[in-house]
Amino acid sequence: MPRTGTRNRSSLRTSLGIVGCTFASLVVFAVVLSGLMLVSWDRAVVDRGDLRIASDEVSDLRLAYSDQETGIRGYLLARDARFLEPYRDGTGLARVMVQRLRSNTATEQIGIDAQLDRVEQVANRWRDDVALVALDATAPPPDDELGRIRFEAIRVELDRLDAIVTAELDRLVERTADLKQNTFGVLIASALAAVGAIMLVAMLFRRWVMQPLALISQSARQLSVDDGFVLPDFDSVELWDVTEAIRTLQHSLEHERDRALIAYRGLEQSAFLATRVRAELANELGEPPAGWSVDSALVPAEGLVAGDSYDLGLLDQRRLYVIMVDVTGHGAVAALDALKAKSHLRAALRGRLSPGAALDWLSRENQRDDHADLLTAFVALIDVETGACQYANAGHPAPLLTNGVDDFALGTTGPLLGAFETAWRTDSVTIDPGWTLVLYTDGITEALGADRERFGDDRLVECLHSSDITETHALINDVLDAVDVFRVGSRTDDLTVLALHHIATPVVPPNHPSFAGLDTVKL
Repeated sequence: MPRTGTRNRSSLRTSLGIVGCTFASLVVFAVVLSGLMLVSWDRAVVDRGDLRIASDEVSDLRLAYSDQETGIRGYLLARDARFLEPYRDGTGLARVMVQRLRSNTATEQIGIDAQLDRVEQVANRWRDDVALVALDATAPPPDDELGRIRFEAIRVELDRLDAIVTAELDRLVERTADLKQNTFGVLIASALAAVGAIMLVAMLFRRWVMQPLALISQSARQLSVDDGFVLPDFDSVELWDVTEAIRTLQHSLEHERDRALIAYRGLEQSAFLATRVRAELANELGEPPAGWSVDSALVPAEGLVAGDSYDLGLLDQRRLYVIMVDVTGHGAVAALDALKAKSHLRAALRGRLSPGAALDWLSRENQRDDHADLLTAFVALIDVETGACQYANAGHPAPLLTNGVDDFALGTTGPLLGAFETAWRTDSVTIDPGWTLVLYTDGITEALGADRERFGDDRLVECLHSSDITETHALINDVLDAVDVFRVGSRTDDLTVLALHHIATPVVPPNHPSFAGLDTVKL
C-alpha cells in the first residue's frame, strides 16, 4: 500500500509538470510568433511609405526632363535667354531626383540603379545632340526630328522606371494588408488557445486535485465523528498525517490557481507584444547634437504599454525632428495605434515633408483604416544651429517654450486626427539659446487631485518655473513628482513628457524678435 500511494503522487506531479511545460511553451510560442509578424508588418509599412515617396520622385524626374525640353524649344523659337530658365531648373531638379532615388532604402531593395543609368544615358544623348547644339550660337539649329527621337527615348526609359516602382509599390501594399490580417489572426488564435489551455488546466485540476481532496476531506470529517471509521484505500502512514496532507493539498491548489491566473494575465499582455511595443513607443533618445540637451519619460496608466508615443532624432546634419502622439484610450490596442502613427510621421518627415504635410499624409493613411482611433499629435523640425523650428499641432496639448521666467504656448495648427479629411498648417518659431521646449500629453494636466480638481496648465507652469530648465533630466523628474504628489488614487491616463533645451548662458527676453508674428498665448 505505501508503494501504491507513492506511485500515484509521482504520477500526479509528472502530469502537472507536463501541463505546465505545455502551457509555458504555448505562451512563448505565441509571443515570439506575434513579435516576428508585428516587426514584419512595421517594416512593410515603412517600405511602403518609402516607395510612395519614390513614386512621387519619379514623377518629379519626368517633370524635370519635360521642363528641359520645353526650355530648349522656347529658346530655339525666340532666341531669348529668358526661355532657358526651365531648362536650367529642370537640369538641377533631375540631378536631385536621381540622387534621391538612388539613396531611397526601398528602391535599393528592388535595384533600379541600372534603369536610372539608362535614363541618364538617353538624357545625356539628348543633351549632347540637341540641347548643347541649340545653346551653341555658332552651330546650326538641331534637327527637329532628331530632337523628337532623342526625347522620346527619355520618355520610354522613364515609363520603364515608373513601371518598376509602381509594380513594387502594388506588391508592398498587398503584402502589408496580408501581414496585418495575419498578425491579428495570430493574436486572436493565441488568445483562444490561452482560454482553451486554461480550461484544460481547470479540468485537470478538478480531476487530479479537487476530487482526491474532496475524498480526503470527506474521510477526515467522517473520521472526526467516528474514530472507528476505516478510511478507504489508505495505509497507516496517510492516516497518521492526514491533517497535514489536507493543509498541503489546499496550499498546492491555491498556489496553482494563482499561477494560472497570473499566466492568463501575462498572456493577455504578451499577445500584443507589450515589452517590444513599450520599447518602440519611447525610443532611446541617445546623445543630442552639440548645444542641445534632452530627456523624457513615459509612464503607462496600466500594464507595460501606453497609448502615448514619442520620437526624437536627427533628420540630417542640420535638422532635428520631434514627434509626440497621444491615442485615445490606453493599453495594448492604443499602443499599437500610437506606434503605427509615429512610424507614419517619421517616414513622412524622412520623405522631406513639412510637419503640416506629414500630418496630412497620416490623416490620409488613417482614412484607409476602418479601425483607426482618434489621436492628437505634435510634429516639429528644428535647425540645430539656429534654433529655427517648424511645427504643426493636431489638437495636442500646447507645448511650452520657456526660459524659466516667461512661457509661450505653441497652439494648435489644426484639429485632432481622425478618419476624416482636413488639413494642418505649419507654423514657425525660434528656440533661442537659454530656452527649453517642453512637450507633454494630457495625462499630465488632467491628473485628478482632491475634490476632482485637475492638475492643470498653471501648476505645470509653476513647476517649470521652480525647476532648473537647463537640467532636462531633473526637470522631467520634477514634473512627474509634482503630478504624483498632486494625484489622488491610481493613474487613469498615460503620462508622457519630453524636454529639449537649447544650451546657452544668456536668457532671451519675451519681446525677442524670434516670437514676432507667432500665434502663441502668453501664460
